[in-house]
Amino acid sequence: MNGHASPSILGRHPGPWDDIRHWLVLAPHPDDFDVVAITLKRFFLRGARISLEVLSGGASGVEDAFVTTWEKKTAAREQEQRDSCDLFGLPPRELRFHRLQEDERGHMADIAEHRSHIAGLLEEHRPQGVILPHGNDSNPDHRRTFRWFEAHARTLAKPPLALLVRDPKTLGMRVDLITPYDSDEAAWKAELLRCHRSQHERNLRSRGIGFDERILMPDRHAAQPHGFHAAECFECWTAP
Repeated sequence: MNGHASPSILGRHPGPWDDIRHWLVLAPHPDDFDVVAITLKRFFLRGARISLEVLSGGASGVEDAFVTTWEKKTAAREQEQRDSCDLFGLPPRELRFHRLQEDERGHMADIAEHRSHIAGLLEEHRPQGVILPHGNDSNPDHRRTFRWFEAHARTLAKPPLALLVRDPKTLGMRVDLITPYDSDEAAWKAELLRCHRSQHERNLRSRGIGFDERILMPDRHAAQPHGFHAAECFECWTAP
């Protein structure tokens, strides 16, 4: 986006993201918002409106050791997102849960109704900018969210700018924009991530690190070539 091999740095290099007054966050799961909470907070503090639409309940990501039954798992994850958004400072009216239909593996079903649902959200909000997962990702929900978004965005006379998020499951992407952050901001982000107790405990059991470290570790790695403590990374998408 900046015409150089190196990425733009939020707050240092001007770009189209600076002019956006309404960001729509399309989050396949509760907790996707928190992966890029530093960037979202920067936009929020500049006066931009942030609207969060959580598409699935994410129950398949909750172990029975935490809570049992699909409904209780879904309710737990939604409450975790509410707790995180309260800590962030997002007005409750800007958070909605959709519980889109899931397939036998617990992913959002790849059906036309869901593509139409995403189109409806874009038409309802008409945001200037959208933040969502990158399409080149090992998680089917991430891939499908991007594909459904892109299918509708390409039909718009004035498509929004999209910032595609790099997260631990991203398989590869071009980095156009980074948001560097320091150790104090990292501690704040870690606190948000630990609000997602079901994911924090699952990561501790399965990986030996908490959900906070699962997200912060690649942020620190991405920041090293640029001399920062940590950084959130994005690819900028615009319709051709």
